[in-house]
Amino acid sequence: MKAFLLMLICIASLYAASVSRDNGNEVVMDYDNNLMWMDNKDTVTKRFTHKEAKPYCETLLYAGYANWRLPTIEEFQTIVDKRNTKNYIHRAFRYNQAKGYWALKAHFRTFWFYADFMNFVSGTAYFDNRNVYKFVRCVRTMR
Repeated sequence: MKAFLLMLICIASLYAASVSRDNGNEVVMDYDNNLMWMDNKDTVTKRFTHKEAKPYCETLLYAGYANWRLPTIEEFQTIVDKRNTKNYIHRAFRYNQAKGYWALKAHFRTFWFYADFMNFVSGTAYFDNRNVYKFVRCVRTMR
């Protein structure tokens, strides 16, 4: 039993070390996936249509970086944490709106009328009308 508990503690500490928050810059770094996520009040107050979200991220100058972009659904899935039943996002994130964040992909099969978004109420990807206002959490690749 003690060996099992020790193993769980070791695994939990490894998991916690791979994603951490920089409070000074209000970003979350995911070292396993080499991603830096924006995590400030704008991520829970500013809403955009999908058409506005991409240029918002691409022109953003934040935390000293200008290479921000709209994340893919696959990137969003790397920060989903089903153990955090409050809102299904990794606990390193301080700011979160569970209702949805735009992702990059718009769908060809709908003539680009719908686009992906991540819903942190369930930690599941969905798609919605691109004219709907949703939240935006920009990401950048760390170099």
